Amino acid sequence: MNRINLILLKGDNMKILHFAEYAKGGVATYLRNTISFQLESDDIDQVVLINSKNKSEEFTFINESKFKQFKYKYSRGISGIFKLLSQRKVIDAYEPDIVHIHSSFAGLIRLLFFFKKPSYKVVYCAHGWSFIQENKSKLEKKVYAIIERVLALKTNLIINVSKNEYLVAIEHKLPKNKMKIVYNSIPNSLTLSSNDMSSVTLKKSSPQNKVLLFVGRFDKAKGLNFLIDSLDFKDKGIDLFIIGESVLGDTKNQDTKENIHFLGWIDNGKLSAYMIKADAVIVPSLWEGFGLVALEAMKNRKIVISSNAGGLPELIEDGFNGLVFKKGSVSDLERAVTIFNSMSESQISEMGENGFSKYSQKYNYSKLNGQLVQYYKNL
Repeated sequence: MNRINLILLKGDNMKILHFAEYAKGGVATYLRNTISFQLESDDIDQVVLINSKNKSEEFTFINESKFKQFKYKYSRGISGIFKLLSQRKVIDAYEPDIVHIHSSFAGLIRLLFFFKKPSYKVVYCAHGWSFIQENKSKLEKKVYAIIERVLALKTNLIINVSKNEYLVAIEHKLPKNKMKIVYNSIPNSLTLSSNDMSSVTLKKSSPQNKVLLFVGRFDKAKGLNFLIDSLDFKDKGIDLFIIGESVLGDTKNQDTKENIHFLGWIDNGKLSAYMIKADAVIVPSLWEGFGLVALEAMKNRKIVISSNAGGLPELIEDGFNGLVFKKGSVSDLERAVTIFNSMSESQISEMGENGFSKYSQKYNYSKLNGQLVQYYKNL
């Protein structure tokens, strides 16, 4: 423990500790945006992030004086669970006022609270409930729901990132009195230089082709395999560019079809440049808690071709700021892409502007993050 920097800022305001497993992709973006806001909040003296050293993104912030980070060695498995649980001592040593836990695996730390009551308030966000996974059996989903209900006994506040996530939680008998909805949000402060834009090139197979962009983990939930297997992109006159990589080893063979281009994992700061260069962003998720990539696209005035999984229909309205298809349906995906192909530049641009307007009004970064801080204060 003596190797852990425990020098804390003194004050009457809150010390917030975020605890995560793999901090990558959507969870990393959530953490980056939430912590950035909290570091600027007058209600918060210090923010601590504890996350796995393995398969996590790097985090840097402007206001580093209020930020501390501790990384632990971890990989999923039985031994990994014990390693994760051992972080209770690290958490306690920081003496936080609020511990905000992110994702189901990290949420297992609450098991230890049955044996020793924490001195801090516990906030939990599943970032997509484990019992909505469509590759799990009914029995597995029931077990996951039971585990979440038990762990909720040692949770003061449960944050749902969409109305759909909240309703699914109610359906699975999570405690309504402990739950709040705080939509994901992203700041609109990022400015791109001419160098940022010129450094990004999306080389099309044919000059007249339209460009679709996929961003996300390579796993079943995000629907990448479904997307690649469902469409002949060359025949459609489309180039598909893919940003991301496998987190859990579920990687689609990258030597697949013509007109498909794998770009690897791109630094979050450059993501907007890639979205701006694309004609549309495609989100083919088979299950989804919220859909942060869709919100990123809306911020960048891009039309979104999206499945109707989870919270995505709350973001994307068919015919207004995107095209929505039935999750897992090849024929409905074909229909949506065909409509997109027939759209003029002005129609695509209009839908993109509609998306930006909705992003600005409903998903205001300062308002939603301020709401979360207020929920902390109310505990």
